[in-house]
Amino acid sequence: MSAEPRLARIAAAIADPTRARTLARLLDGRLHTAGELATHAGVGAATMSAHLKLLVDEGLARVRPQGRHRYFGLADGDVAHALEALLRVADRRDGIDEPAADLKRWQKPEMRGLRHARSCYGHLAGELGVQWREALLAKGWVTAAADGRYDLSEAGRDALKELMPEGELPKGRVLYDCVDWSERRDHFAGPLAVAWLEAMVDKGWLKRVGDSRELKPTPPGRLVLVEGLMGDVPIPGC
Repeated sequence: MSAEPRLARIAAAIADPTRARTLARLLDGRLHTAGELATHAGVGAATMSAHLKLLVDEGLARVRPQGRHRYFGLADGDVAHALEALLRVADRRDGIDEPAADLKRWQKPEMRGLRHARSCYGHLAGELGVQWREALLAKGWVTAAADGRYDLSEAGRDALKELMPEGELPKGRVLYDCVDWSERRDHFAGPLAVAWLEAMVDKGWLKRVGDSRELKPTPPGRLVLVEGLMGDVPIPGC
């Protein structure tokens, strides 16, 4: 008998409802304790501990010990992108992508905020994330490179130096495209995109909504993002 395919093991790890809820929670890109994840999933501590061990063993999650606590997050961006792809597949009806039904779903009152702005493995997604990418490209602050990544231009470095000082810019493949779950267009992912979102939250331009992935622009954030950084590029909902 041949060995169980690796894909089958990964699929089984994701398929469990409690583990699926846990992985979806970790898509916000932040680290969480086992207790926080247990509360979110509605299970006991021992049950969550067993689930987390399996997710770590299968390479879907990682653990970071710090003092007396252990914090859990997704293993890497590949896992996050795979989960986002599965969420898009889950939205299909009878094997066919139905744009009208999908649009109706995202227009529900409880989904509007999440569609407008949310975190996707630590970077900005939703309408605001897509518009942020389009604005950076339109202004020439970000330029496409030949290998599928994007570089921050000199004009971009000058314009965004308050958001991300030169000495804090990540190195390497700092920006690349990520298909947005609700918009079906690209937003930016990568280390620089993560750093930008962290800076936006730290500066009080965006605030997190409860324990969800939703992000809400604050009045100062609307002023800076719309009138300052994004200029005349229209941003839905702002």
